[in-house]
Amino acid sequence: MKLARALLPLLLQACWATAQDDLIDTRAVAFQDCPVDLFFVLDTSESVALRLKPYGALVDKVKSFTKRFIDNLKDRYYRCDRNLVWNAGALHYSDEVEIIRGLTRMPGGRDALKDSVDAVKYFGKGTYTDCAIKKGLEELLVGGSHLKENKYLIVVTDGHPLEGYKEPCGGLEDAVNEAKHLGIKVFSVAITPDHLEPRLSIIATDHTYRRNFTAADWGQSRDAEEVISQTIHTIAILLDGSASVGSHNFDTTKRFAKRLAERFLTAGRTDPAHDVRVAVLQYSGTGQQQPERAALQFLQNYTVLASTVDAMGFFNDATDVTDALGYVTRFYREASSGAAKKKLLLFSDGNSQGTTAAAIEKAVQEAQRAGLEVFVVVVGRQVNEPHIRVLVTGKTAEYDVAFGERHLFRVPSYQALLRGVFYQTVSRKVALD
Repeated sequence: MKLARALLPLLLQACWATAQDDLIDTRAVAFQDCPVDLFFVLDTSESVALRLKPYGALVDKVKSFTKRFIDNLKDRYYRCDRNLVWNAGALHYSDEVEIIRGLTRMPGGRDALKDSVDAVKYFGKGTYTDCAIKKGLEELLVGGSHLKENKYLIVVTDGHPLEGYKEPCGGLEDAVNEAKHLGIKVFSVAITPDHLEPRLSIIATDHTYRRNFTAADWGQSRDAEEVISQTIHTIAILLDGSASVGSHNFDTTKRFAKRLAERFLTAGRTDPAHDVRVAVLQYSGTGQQQPERAALQFLQNYTVLASTVDAMGFFNDATDVTDALGYVTRFYREASSGAAKKKLLLFSDGNSQGTTAAAIEKAVQEAQRAGLEVFVVVVGRQVNEPHIRVLVTGKTAEYDVAFGERHLFRVPSYQALLRGVFYQTVSRKVALD
């Protein structure tokens, strides 16, 4: 049951952000639904159905997993005036693909979908996972909502076969690339620990959509499910406290950070699995970071966090952004679980005394290896543009414009941080999966 709940935080992080993405002006938008389309792709081939006696026992466990997952698809209201609603369907496959039931509105169609899953008779033949994924994509596109960002496949398979097997629908990588091109996210769930991890990793459209998900071996998977189900979204906001910012402007960034933190922490998430923890830090020169490591922690209580930010004094010294990145990376490795989503929002103008683009590239890549997704806020126009691009992408040689649009925020002045709904724009993109 825990694994069925465990995948939902990953789905909901993206869904919640998309629900806000449609919000142009919260004062003018009427309440409306934000649909999520979810399709299960279940492997009932020979390597699954006939692996254990009695034959079909693993298929029964896959069906149980699917039904428990369906039970957890519940409508959720968010304070951005959106009601997250679910449409779910399923298919099973071997060397042929059979639709169990097309996309069905939850919760009204929950029992009918579960009954259809329960009635599945395994095929027990070859394994055409590429064909099954493409059929699942078709079902999402034809029968789903108009919101492309909120479409998901959950592929439950053992990954077999590995080599020497003809895949008639273009191959696994072709099917997954098609999903990526369409913006459809694909989760990969192993049936037992005895699976082919390389194939399962290919299926997942993002490394966070694979992890250690196992549907059938409840003895082993419970520990992993416990970790994932308790995973919380960790967000660090790193403020520039160097002399070039100025005391008054630093106070403005503190007010902005508190607005963001309040939005993250009080976004109407009532399910503990979707709680958020936030830390706000300041950096300046080498070895100048605040709070110090002994006092630094991720917080869930906004009042405590706000008082910590208010008490933060302005360093008013040099700038060493690479040292600051190293400090935050080490903090995440010590304080955040490996399964947590890790986000860093960094304030910087790209200027850092004695720092090269290569040094920044190394620091950012080290943060990325630790699982951090880095976002950058740039204030004003007196910036080191090459350094900003490296901070955003972690690369000196090339700049991905589309990636940069999502991970880089620019405002003309510090006062502009507090104008309008800019803080909502930042929080929405940082929360996006």
